[in-house]
Amino acid sequence: MSKPRWITRRSATALACITLASGGVLIQQASAAPAGIDAYYAQTGWATLHGDAGNRKTVPVSPSDQYQSTWSGLDNASVLTAPVIGPDGTTYVTTGLAPGQSNLYAYAPDGKLKWKSAEWQNSDDFDSCAVLQSPLVARNGDLYVSDCNQLWAFHPNGQVKWKVALPDASPGSPWQEGTRATPFRPLVTAQFLADGSVMGITTWNKVVVVDPDTGALRAPVTQLPATASLPADQPKPPTLLGSGLLDPELTIPTWELFWGGTMPQANTPSVSNKTGRIFAVSSDTTQGYVYGIDYVPGTGGSLGTIALAFSAAVGSGSSSSPTISTDGNAVYVTDNAGILYAAGTDDGSVRCSVDADSKGGSPTAGPDGNIYLLGDQGTSMTSYNSQCQQRWSADFSALAKEVLPISPTVGEPTWIVGGPPTLTNDGLLAPISLGYHVPLGPNAAPFVATDFRLAKIDPATGSIEKVLAPQSGESDGFTVPNTLNRLIVVGYGAIGTSSIEPARSAIDPRLPEGHKMPPLRGGIEAFLPIGSPGVGSSGVGSSGSIGSSDSASVGSVFGS
Repeated sequence: MSKPRWITRRSATALACITLASGGVLIQQASAAPAGIDAYYAQTGWATLHGDAGNRKTVPVSPSDQYQSTWSGLDNASVLTAPVIGPDGTTYVTTGLAPGQSNLYAYAPDGKLKWKSAEWQNSDDFDSCAVLQSPLVARNGDLYVSDCNQLWAFHPNGQVKWKVALPDASPGSPWQEGTRATPFRPLVTAQFLADGSVMGITTWNKVVVVDPDTGALRAPVTQLPATASLPADQPKPPTLLGSGLLDPELTIPTWELFWGGTMPQANTPSVSNKTGRIFAVSSDTTQGYVYGIDYVPGTGGSLGTIALAFSAAVGSGSSSSPTISTDGNAVYVTDNAGILYAAGTDDGSVRCSVDADSKGGSPTAGPDGNIYLLGDQGTSMTSYNSQCQQRWSADFSALAKEVLPISPTVGEPTWIVGGPPTLTNDGLLAPISLGYHVPLGPNAAPFVATDFRLAKIDPATGSIEKVLAPQSGESDGFTVPNTLNRLIVVGYGAIGTSSIEPARSAIDPRLPEGHKMPPLRGGIEAFLPIGSPGVGSSGVGSSGSIGSSDSASVGSVFGS
C-alpha cells in the first residue's frame, strides 16, 4: 500500500447518462466493458485501493474548476486507505474501530448511509483489520475484503456472501493467538486474476487464490520466499491514532505495516491486464524483492498452480506497491531508501533506477509513460519519464504564502502533499497541507498543518493550475474521482495530528493569530462542483449514528 504522506485505467469508454433517483446526482454508465482482467472490476474508475489492477491511480475524468464540500462521515474514525466506488455510485469505506463497532460502510452518492457491517466482538466477526485495505469491487457490485484473519465477500446490499479463513502466519510471527483478540494475518487488498479469481497476499507473504462465488481455493496457498522483516526503526508516537480513531490493539501492527517493518508484505499486488502476471514487492531482514508470479487455472476440477516467474532484488525495506506501466512492459517500485526502480515485467531485470527520495511511495503511472511520485513524508512531488529521468520537481510555496501569513515566531509557511496524486484526463489531483515547522526543542520542529487544499496540478510542469476546494481534514491517502458521477471523495487519517496532539498547548500559542492545530478528525469528505444539484449533508459518525456536517464551515474555519 502507499504509505501515509508523513510516514513514509483504463481507456475511456462511451458513456450514457442517467439520473440517480436518490439525491438527483448525475450517474454515468459505461456502455461497453474493457477487455481482459479489467473487465472483472466495477467500471467506475476506482474499484480497488490504487484504482485498478495495475495500481496506476489514473481515472478518465475531467474535473471541474471549483468544488464544494457536500457531505462527510466517520469523523471519529481514521481512514487510511482509499474509498472505492460501486457500479451504482455507492462509496464504500473501511475503518479500524474497536470491538462493538462496524468497519465497512456504504454511502449513497448523496451521502446517506445505506448500510454498515455488523458490529464486531470476536475473531469470527468482521474486525478492525479492515482499515488496512480497500474493498475490491466486482463488475456486479460484490465486494471482497479481508479482516485480520478472514476473507469476506459481501453483496452490494451488505449481505454476507461468504467468508473463509486466511492461512496462518509464519511460525514465530507476532500478534497471533494468545496475544490479541484476533490473530493478525490480513491480506493487503485483493485483486482479480485472468479467470476472475480473487487473489491476495497476506502480510506474512502467502498467496491466496479463491473462487469469487464460493470462496473455495482455486490453487494451493503458496508461501513467497521472504518470511520476516526487521522491525520499524522509527518509534511509534504514543498517541498515534488515539482517542478512538483506531482499535488500540491495532496501532502497533499498523505502524509496522506503514513502515514496512516486521511483516514481509505491506503492499498491494498488481496484475497485468496484458499477460495476467502478478507482481508483488516484499522484504526480508536484509533485502527487498520484486516478484513476478504466474497463476495457471486448474482443469477438470483440479486446483491451479502458482509459480514464481522471477525474483528481482531491490533496496531494503518492503518498498511500495508495484505500479504497472500502461503499456504493460515495466513495473515501477520504490524502496525504503527512496530509490525508484523500473523493472521489466518479462524477467524482472532493472531497466533504470534513480534516487527519487521517495521512501515507499507508490508511483502514479500515465498513458504517456510518465510517472508521478511523492517524496519522503510528502515533502516533494516529482515526475519521471520511463527512463527514470526527472521531468520536474514541484514547489507549492507560493500557495502556502498565499493562504498563510509569515509569522515572527515560526517563520514562513510551508507545505507537504497529503497523498499520492491521481491522474485525470487533464491534470493531477492531490491534497496539499499547508502549515509551519514549529520548534518544540533543540532537535524537534514538526510540521503542523493548519489549512488543507485540494489542487489540480499540471502534469507537464508540476505547477498548480487550480485550487479546487478547501478540505476540512488532514488527508493521508488517496483522492478518488470516478467515472459515474462528479463526486470526488477523500479520506482523512489524522496520523500527523494525533501524533503531535500532546504538544497542542505548546504549538497553538506559537502559530499566527487565527491559526490553530486542526481538531482530531478522520473519516471521508465528498465534493461536488459548485452549483451541482443534489448536494446533501448526511454523514455518519464513528458510533454509527447518522449525523450532519456543515459544508460552509470548511471555508470559515480553514480559510477561503
